[in-house]
Amino acid sequence: MENKIILPKLDLNVTNRCNFRCVHCAFDSGIVSMGELTLGELEKILSDTRKLGGRRIDITGGEPLLRGDVEDIISIAKKLGYKVELVTNASLLTEEKLSKFRGLGLDGIAISLDGASAETYNRIRRRDKKTFAKVLENIQKSVELGFYTKVNTVIFDFNLEEIPKIVELCLKLGVQENGIYYFTPIGRGNRSTELAIEPLKWLKFIRERLMKYTNSGMKISLEVPLIERKYWNRGLGCIANTEKNHLQILPDGNVYPCAILASYNKPVANLKQCSVKNIWNNKKLWRDYWKDISRVFPCKSCVDFKSAFSMKNYDFRKYRFVCPLRKFKLEELEK
Repeated sequence: MENKIILPKLDLNVTNRCNFRCVHCAFDSGIVSMGELTLGELEKILSDTRKLGGRRIDITGGEPLLRGDVEDIISIAKKLGYKVELVTNASLLTEEKLSKFRGLGLDGIAISLDGASAETYNRIRRRDKKTFAKVLENIQKSVELGFYTKVNTVIFDFNLEEIPKIVELCLKLGVQENGIYYFTPIGRGNRSTELAIEPLKWLKFIRERLMKYTNSGMKISLEVPLIERKYWNRGLGCIANTEKNHLQILPDGNVYPCAILASYNKPVANLKQCSVKNIWNNKKLWRDYWKDISRVFPCKSCVDFKSAFSMKNYDFRKYRFVCPLRKFKLEELEK
């Protein structure tokens, strides 16, 4: 029986190959090898998803530009009527590629930038000053060519003080959006759990140092894994379970409700065995899936924050943990 819920967004990891070895990578890209869906298979997925109400697709990886047919994927998606965003580390972008993407109708580009200095950036992305300079140059080119340009920033304890500088840099470059994402120790990040920032410290930093950018003219979205209990009236539990509005598809065809569960290799199904429609509309499949997940995570949390941080700093009469993938606007986090 069909549930008739539309599927507006698709996060499509087209490859797990990567020329970076970022410290926090959820998919261990560049190390963990995965097969890749063919262009024909991707076209069918996009066509099927469009029929389910699909409106937006994020083309990501790994580093998607390592696939030689990214232009074809963008072209197919645009012809089907999608709004398309390319998520990239920007090291392989060139002016020629950007111009081609513009001609194909690519709507937006999301570029990773976690430091206002090459030293901080390279501690996370494990590259060099030349790469840092190229990334900044390509952010500027993306803005100049008229793409909706978003900068993705991952927050750690050691780059905390540079976050306002990154925001200022984004404003200077004319970026439309700065997404600041909480480092959740999953995937490769499991090897660097000590880099995670204490959630209450991050929430306090936002309120003391970032609120002045609320009316900056640039959209700022944030991940905050801990919030006052009063905010739970908005329903801040598992975003994948409570807001079934997208799928995460990995290069091997495995389908997940979100990136975190993908990092645990807990697929709902595989698109080589069944269609997107059969997965999305199968109530029993999803019911059984969430039942199995509840056994894997008996504490009802996919991230064990309580083990990662000392609980002596938390008053659980006041605070609760939030799905780390949920995005907040700055103004939503005012006291």
